[in-house]
Amino acid sequence: MKFKIIVITLILIAVFGVTYFYTNNKKVSEEDLKITKELTSDSLTIVYTNEGFMPKEINIKKGQTVKFINQSDRKMWVASNDHPSHLAYPEFDQKEITVRGTIYEFKFEKNGNWGYHNHLYSTHGGTINVTEN
Repeated sequence: MKFKIIVITLILIAVFGVTYFYTNNKKVSEEDLKITKELTSDSLTIVYTNEGFMPKEINIKKGQTVKFINQSDRKMWVASNDHPSHLAYPEFDQKEITVRGTIYEFKFEKNGNWGYHNHLYSTHGGTINVTEN
């Protein structure tokens, strides 16, 4: 159990480090997104930066939980599409505004391709592809 916590902590530190470096030093390239996706896909973590969500798309199994970590200078409110109604997957809605350093978690119980966005900056979005176990 301790080993798993240490590994997860190291992965998150790496993600935050990569995110901080690229969001504070240059516009994020497609190659940067690939690196971040590889770091975060196993831990089911999506990082919200000033440029948007990274990675923009992940594939998960039904019943898995995704963590959305706000590492931006903006406020975050994760919600399913369409904006502003959030009716594609109404349960997938943070329903509150959070700031840098906060985490929103959601357990996906429905199969499908679920588009989402930051309700406060609706051009920032992504997709969670959920398949049967």
